Amino acid sequence: MSDTSQDAELPTLPELLAASAQDAFDPSSLTSPEASAYLSRLTSLSLQELEEEPTELSSSSAQLTNALTTLCYTSYPTFLSLHATTSTLSSSLDSLSSSLSSLLSALPNLESSARTFAQDSRALLASRRKAALVLEHHDKLHDVLSLPLLLETSVRNHNYSDALLLAQHASTLASRFQSNPLVQSVKADCDARVHSMLAQLLRVLHEQAKLPALFRAVGFLRKMNVLSEQELALAFLSGRSAYLDGTLRTVDAEKKGLDSEGSVEREREIYARYLKRYVDAWREGVHDVVTQYSTIFLDRPQGTESAPPELRVLLTTFTTLRVRQLLDLLRETLPLVADPSLLSSLLTQLTYCATSFARVGLDFRAALGPLFVSAVRKGVTREFEEATNAWSKTLESEDTSKSRPRAGPSARKKPSQLFLPPGTTSAPPIPTASQLAALASAAPNVPPPILASYPPLAIYTNALLSALNGLRLLAPASLVDDLRAALDSALARGTDALLAYMRSLPDEWSSGPTTTASQEETKREDGVVRAVGAVYAKVFVPFLRRALVEGVYGVKAHGEDGRTEMGEELARTLGALEQRLGTAKD
Repeated sequence: MSDTSQDAELPTLPELLAASAQDAFDPSSLTSPEASAYLSRLTSLSLQELEEEPTELSSSSAQLTNALTTLCYTSYPTFLSLHATTSTLSSSLDSLSSSLSSLLSALPNLESSARTFAQDSRALLASRRKAALVLEHHDKLHDVLSLPLLLETSVRNHNYSDALLLAQHASTLASRFQSNPLVQSVKADCDARVHSMLAQLLRVLHEQAKLPALFRAVGFLRKMNVLSEQELALAFLSGRSAYLDGTLRTVDAEKKGLDSEGSVEREREIYARYLKRYVDAWREGVHDVVTQYSTIFLDRPQGTESAPPELRVLLTTFTTLRVRQLLDLLRETLPLVADPSLLSSLLTQLTYCATSFARVGLDFRAALGPLFVSAVRKGVTREFEEATNAWSKTLESEDTSKSRPRAGPSARKKPSQLFLPPGTTSAPPIPTASQLAALASAAPNVPPPILASYPPLAIYTNALLSALNGLRLLAPASLVDDLRAALDSALARGTDALLAYMRSLPDEWSSGPTTTASQEETKREDGVVRAVGAVYAKVFVPFLRRALVEGVYGVKAHGEDGRTEMGEELARTLGALEQRLGTAKD
């Protein structure tokens, strides 16, 4: 235990060296790694080596001193340069230190300025990035922006296939970039051009076009998928109907000249020509529409599903309306034609038209009969009335007692001057019983020669025969009774006019203070009146009734004088005429 305490009290080698040194130095300097390594070496040396160690250290020191002296002598420029450089480096380091201090003090301001610049240039950088992106995708953007212009050009040039492809491409881009306003704007412009193409295709349906052009237009409308098949069919029929209406309106030019004054025959010819042109245009137009509609909408390839019934209903509605329109026009215009010869040609034309439409299931021949029957009835009845009006006007114009009260009896034509040809001095002819029997068996279409002896009556006969001659070209069998009644009514009116004229004669001859006619002249004039009445009642009326019944319809008239089934009014007036003449029979 005492040894341990003694060892603890022994000083260490560095302490011993510091204590034995002549000059004081800090013992801690011997704690460096080099010193510690040298002291460790000393402790490992033997005594002899330790004794020799000072000598070796002195020798090494002398060698180092000599080497250092030699080095200083030989390398003093280097040391001078090193000294100058060290001084310069020291001043430079001081300047660098001050500059670094200034830099460190300026760095916060620089940082804030850099941040401000970054914020200010952020929008510019974003714009530059956008510009760079636009420049990078310039070709693609140009293609997108050119879609509306290309679409409009395709539509203007009727290149609908390319237009549909461009519109589909625009729709695809819009669905992919729903939030991009540029793409949506391009899509809106393309939609406007597509709408223009739709209007252009629909306008084709309203214009003059053949089946291939219409088929092509309907095909593109189907590809656009904006109308259902029923709506497309309705649009097709509406367009073709509008074009047909325009074509029919141009036919109205055939009625030019009706406003100006003209003869009745000219007006009838104008109306007949108008109806012929109208029927031709109607037949061609409606037949084209039916054929085109059937080809485009109803004809389907074999083995595929048939057309929906709604499409057939639309066609049926269209044709029904068009036939009704034609029949309404005929019902309105045919009575204005009146002339059976013109009506006959119109009936032939319309029959051909109805027959051609029968091949497509539109036979309207049954509806034509009543229209023409009514037109013939009105026309012939009007001609009967016009002829009777002319006869009545001839007789009434001689009754001047009311229109010219101051005129004397000499101001009025005598019966011989009115009914007989000028220069006739002989007695007027009166039919005998044999002549009447011969007339009853003569041809019903040859007027009796005796009628030519009385010009006003001959004119009246010619007017009625003209109506019957026209009726021969188109004589509906169902009208025989109606026309016979109309003829009887016209003849009854003519008889009334003759009776009125005959009643006015005695008053005329007995008026005034004196008379200029002798008894022979008075007797002659009375004979003329009686002859006219006899010819009218026994020749004129039976002949015309036979001309209608036998000459036109070929129906044998019963009775000797043709008075069988005579109208009550005509029988009454003829009875009054015979009574006036003193020839009435029980």
